[in-house]
Amino acid sequence: MKQTHNLILGGMLLSGACGIAAAQTGNSNVSIYGIVDVAVTRVDHLPGGAKTYMRSGPKDGNRIGFQGSEDLGGGTKAIFKLEAGLNTDDGTAGQAGSLFNRAAFIGLTNNKLGTLTMGRQYSSYFDALNALGPVPIVTGSAGDHPGDIDGFDITIRHNNSIKYTSPTMHGFTGSAMVASGEQAGHTGSGGSAAASVKFDGSQWHHALGYQLLKNGPNQLNWDATTAGSFSKSPVNAGYLSARDIQFLAAGTRYQMGAVSLGGSVSNVQYTPNATSVFRDKAIFNTGALLAQWQTSTPWLLGAGYTYTQANRANGITDGARYRQFALQQAYWFTKRTSVYFLEAVQRASGQTLAANGRTVIDADAVIGTSQAGLVGDGAHQTMFSIGLRHSF
Repeated sequence: MKQTHNLILGGMLLSGACGIAAAQTGNSNVSIYGIVDVAVTRVDHLPGGAKTYMRSGPKDGNRIGFQGSEDLGGGTKAIFKLEAGLNTDDGTAGQAGSLFNRAAFIGLTNNKLGTLTMGRQYSSYFDALNALGPVPIVTGSAGDHPGDIDGFDITIRHNNSIKYTSPTMHGFTGSAMVASGEQAGHTGSGGSAAASVKFDGSQWHHALGYQLLKNGPNQLNWDATTAGSFSKSPVNAGYLSARDIQFLAAGTRYQMGAVSLGGSVSNVQYTPNATSVFRDKAIFNTGALLAQWQTSTPWLLGAGYTYTQANRANGITDGARYRQFALQQAYWFTKRTSVYFLEAVQRASGQTLAANGRTVIDADAVIGTSQAGLVGDGAHQTMFSIGLRHSF
């Protein structure tokens, strides 16, 4: 029933936008864009020692996309986006079995009514908070919050989603999204929802967002048929049998000429039910501070500090803590091309649950999301990257 209501609402919004469009179509345009980004990366304190390897997209993420619009008249346009991730080091797809894994949606936008899109896309939560998180300041593998535990990076995308974004009024923009798991016989299972409000002024930028991910019927290790994907790492490995995950976050940034300062706070809760392996709600609170300086030269400098604290539950007497400090130095030859350096150091302490959801273990360091497959063999880990990035 809930899914039917969502479809009816989407149809009403689409009909409203079409109703004010002129019958005669206008101009249309399609553009191709992308980012090619690759780096040599070194990570230490691994079970087999340090590792040096070629990393694809540690700064901005490799992609190629197609987007376009057609003027329908009356201030209304039809829009679409198709965006695929790729690995520069070996030419493979960014996600096996998926072509346009980053985005695949179509919609309508109107100056007075706002924008309605449908397909695979980022949530309202991400749209509002990503710009105030570590990615634009200290990007990717160096600056991500541990395991991207609060979804500030690009790891959470939603299939079968409908998203509405309001017009901007006096600097404020609101947005809401719903998505369905679409598994027969399990109405409402595996769905997701999000909402956000943000303010963009000449110097101040603020955002508040909420996001809910529901697990599917095959719950023991997070059902693969759910609408929303997310980052899985040693930070949350013991809690993947949760009934649902709730995200609540706020971010801010102040621009002072060539310098910007900002920060964010987030609360993420993994809620169990009778099917879950773990028994108590797992809560992760994260605070972050960011700074960026565009020097009078082509050098852009960034720094970020993140602190993540997990609660004491599920037999854990000393909740896991992750302290991470990251730096970025990027030399921009042009607006499209740069050479960059990324550095990060993390210290983990306390306890967490192992992947089986039962065994209490010491928390190991794991920097960001790009290093999720390279888990530290203890409480410390450092990372260094030197790379080249070009956009088109």
